[in-house]
Amino acid sequence: MTDRKEQIQNTIDKVQEVVDLFYQQNDKDALEKFIVTLEDMTSAIDNLAAYKAENPGFEMDEKKICNILNDAMGALQSDDKVLMADILQYDFVEYIGGLIENME
Repeated sequence: MTDRKEQIQNTIDKVQEVVDLFYQQNDKDALEKFIVTLEDMTSAIDNLAAYKAENPGFEMDEKKICNILNDAMGALQSDDKVLMADILQYDFVEYIGGLIENME
């Protein structure tokens, strides 16, 4: 596994931990971990963008990623932590996970 792919997978694992904490209604720990994980999420997206730039055949929908993050922030702002966890789990983790499966 390349360093880039490994970093992205580690980020997915961290987001999964945040999701699990939200589902367990451990909001304080989930929010603290989410704040730290946001930087990793940004790095993962940057790594995917760099990979796409180097591999023109790699398909990544930047607009979809942006929409997912906007939806998650909207859920957070409306204090709907279950919705936020669902968005992170079923949109972010699944989409980013699918992308790294297509990385060489």
